[in-house]
Amino acid sequence: MSKSTIGVVTKNNPRLKKIVLQVPTNMTEDIEEVYRKTVLTEINNQEEVNHLLPIKVKGKGLISRSAPKHVEDDASVSSPDHENEQFAEDMFEDTPSEQQVVSLADMLLKRDEEIREKQFFIGTTCAAILENPEARIENIGVLLDLLNEVNRDGSINFLAVRKTAMLSLVEVFKDIVPEYRVGIVDKEHEKLKKDTLARLLKHMEGITSKYTRKLRHSEKQTIETRHLLEMSVQCMCDLVLAHPYFNFSPNIVQLLVLMLNNTKEIIRKMVHSCFSSLFKTDARLDLTHHTVRHINMLIKKKQRNVFPEMISCLKNLQIHRINMNDDKLLEAKKQKLEKQKSYVINMSRKERKRKKKLQELEKDIFETKAEESKQVVRRKLTEISKLTFMIYFKILKCYPDSKVLSVTLEGLSKFAHTINIDFFADLVELLNNLLENVELGYREQLHCIQTVFIILSGQGEVLNIDPARFYSHFYKNLLYVNAGKNHDDMQTILKTLDIILFKRRRNVTYHRYVSFVKRLSTLCLQVLPNGSLGLISLIRSCMHMNQQLDILLDTEAVVGSGKFDPFNDEPEFANANCTALYESSCLARHYHPTIRKMIKNVLNGSDTVPINSGRTLTPDEYYTNYDCSEMVFNPEILPPTKVKYGKNYQTTIGRQILRKKILKNVTTTIMDGTQIDKLKDGSKVLFYDYFVEYVKMSKV
Repeated sequence: MSKSTIGVVTKNNPRLKKIVLQVPTNMTEDIEEVYRKTVLTEINNQEEVNHLLPIKVKGKGLISRSAPKHVEDDASVSSPDHENEQFAEDMFEDTPSEQQVVSLADMLLKRDEEIREKQFFIGTTCAAILENPEARIENIGVLLDLLNEVNRDGSINFLAVRKTAMLSLVEVFKDIVPEYRVGIVDKEHEKLKKDTLARLLKHMEGITSKYTRKLRHSEKQTIETRHLLEMSVQCMCDLVLAHPYFNFSPNIVQLLVLMLNNTKEIIRKMVHSCFSSLFKTDARLDLTHHTVRHINMLIKKKQRNVFPEMISCLKNLQIHRINMNDDKLLEAKKQKLEKQKSYVINMSRKERKRKKKLQELEKDIFETKAEESKQVVRRKLTEISKLTFMIYFKILKCYPDSKVLSVTLEGLSKFAHTINIDFFADLVELLNNLLENVELGYREQLHCIQTVFIILSGQGEVLNIDPARFYSHFYKNLLYVNAGKNHDDMQTILKTLDIILFKRRRNVTYHRYVSFVKRLSTLCLQVLPNGSLGLISLIRSCMHMNQQLDILLDTEAVVGSGKFDPFNDEPEFANANCTALYESSCLARHYHPTIRKMIKNVLNGSDTVPINSGRTLTPDEYYTNYDCSEMVFNPEILPPTKVKYGKNYQTTIGRQILRKKILKNVTTTIMDGTQIDKLKDGSKVLFYDYFVEYVKMSKV
């Protein structure tokens, strides 16, 4: 085998010795032959190749690139040249393969076109289903396939397409799903509706379970997962509100109860709004009972680790519909109508009159039977109320320091009148222990006090309980409310004051009554206009009902001895009878015209401002009708009339009057812009006339 020599010069050798390497001759000839064929191929195909810019690859250096031109007839390429190109590609494996370059704008344009095409397909399919649901119900399966992450052909399904398909399916099911519970039927399309809806619900449940699983393992959530979760929860809420009596509604509610304790606030608000609407509109109360039962089970499991939305939604229950005396009245009415019916049958002789009277009585009896169905509703309401108060009492006794205590007390104050009288004493004692032993905020204390007075103003009047300690707590917390973030608590204060000062006024002593009225006038200065109007209305009513309070309008007269102490937390010993309503002078200059008019009527002893119907508004109506939380007057206040003169008219008149008064007592000598003014008493005052200097400068 012949060999050739290749000389290599070493860099580190100072004598530059030449090292001779022996390379086989046939290998050298093969390399040269390959290079020659490559060059010939490039020359022959020069017109069919586009030379691209070279790229630099780490470890390989610069690599040249080329792309073939578009050739109409692929068969025109000669086979020897094709073999040469294939041989060259096999020899130079490091060279990257030729690919078509696609820009980012083209990719986005293609994506938008595909999304629009699929959305158009979804719209046409939904329209076709709604036109004839019985015949085209199978097309829903096509829409259900668009909910998957991957299409049937293996391509990735876009998020916008999945969300559009989910919303469209929910709207379709709102229209085609029946309003009743579907049992075992022979019609195939009814069964198909249930099956297709079950597939949709399973897909939504899979999305929520996937999110919960990642959240449990502290895995990072993608934006796509969060968006799909919000969309799924909203769709399930819409389905429950649209068809609360369908077969799968309890299953959806059971899943939504878990979402009510989700860490994301937006999801909790969705479910809270859904349950609030459901509790208000549910006539059969079966789904309401199912929801409250699962909320109770979740609170047992999570204990104190629940969010306030879990409890606040219970405020919208229809427990207030319970009436204890309805059963006796219903039974008495039924017996009376039955007796009257038998009397008409036995005593009437003329067929026409008897038939007419029987029809009327049958109608009345039918209405009575319809009222009997209300007994079933009342029994369900009783079961719901038991579960609700079980939740409330469990939180009060076991978790008084949890973050849901405030909403628990708020709900308890709303439904306190429906509690059995046997539990009143224990509940009052429990609330008193909370006020004295637990560090509650002022809002929690307000709800505790409101609950106690609601209990004592109803059936609890027969109880021998002295609420003096609750008067002190309420009197102390009144001034914590202001025109800031906590102004919404004014409604709770107005309702509690209505119970204390009017419904239980006979149990309130004179000194306590005077102290409360004085503190209400102080509170008027630090709340918004609607709160001030409600408090002034209370003060006016107190003045009319108790003539002894007129002492507060007299700034000179004093009843009893002592000095008013505004910092005393005990209203009985604050000595408010030794002071007056000095706050009325500030309210008489209030920026709200209705407050100015009302306080003047209070001071004059006349009625407050009536509405168009002639009826005086209640404090709660004043608070609602004059709400200005949106930074506008409600109702709108007319702007003042235009004045005859401009804005600077009064300033100009004042300067002229002042100048005349000065000139009366001054004799002036002008010297180069400086005035040496000699008063009539002989003293001199130095003034500098800037106007004279301005005139001189303008002449120059």
